[in-house]
Amino acid sequence: MPALRLLPVVILAAVCMLGLRIEVVVQNIADARKASLQVGGAPALAQTQPPAATAAPGPQVAAAEKPAEKAAEGQEAPKDGAETSSSFNPANLTKSEIETLQRLSERRTQIEKREQEVSTREAVMKAGEARIDGKVTQLQELEKNIQALTAKYDKQKQVEIDNLVKIYEAMKPREAAGIFDTLDMPILVSVAQNMKTAKVAPIMAVMNKEKARLLTEELSQKKQIGSAN
Repeated sequence: MPALRLLPVVILAAVCMLGLRIEVVVQNIADARKASLQVGGAPALAQTQPPAATAAPGPQVAAAEKPAEKAAEGQEAPKDGAETSSSFNPANLTKSEIETLQRLSERRTQIEKREQEVSTREAVMKAGEARIDGKVTQLQELEKNIQALTAKYDKQKQVEIDNLVKIYEAMKPREAAGIFDTLDMPILVSVAQNMKTAKVAPIMAVMNKEKARLLTEELSQKKQIGSAN
């Protein structure tokens, strides 16, 4: 009797276990079909729907992209001088900044004007120096010509004096004295200075006393100048 009572219980337990296993198998099949449908439908959705990248970003995505865009703009800004200069707005300048810019502009104009004046003065000075150098060269050439002419004149004058000295030395003292009294003092000094002392002394002895005195003074001065040189 106990064995007969346990049999229904075992059968009932087996039926319950079989039902559970069937339910698990059915659930697994349903899950597999659902997964296959999702996998198969993904390409179709990708073809029919627009790409997610082209779609309008949500608030969080847009907010995340804005810092990246700002960072990219901040990195590229120094490379593009045109964008930096175009961002300058004179209307944003303060009154003090405008006055400072005006003063700097005036100062720059003054400096450029002074530089131009200095350049003009330098050009004038160079032109003046060139003219002065030309004048100095002309004066040097003129001085050389004058020195050459003076040397030539002195040589000719010395020849004439030498000839006069020979003439007066050959004359008698009284005759020579008569001529010496009429000669100008520079010529008389030159002749007497080049004559021998033994020849000029007798002539001075018979010359006019005042003329002889003046001649003596001139000869003394000439002698002092010659000894000083």
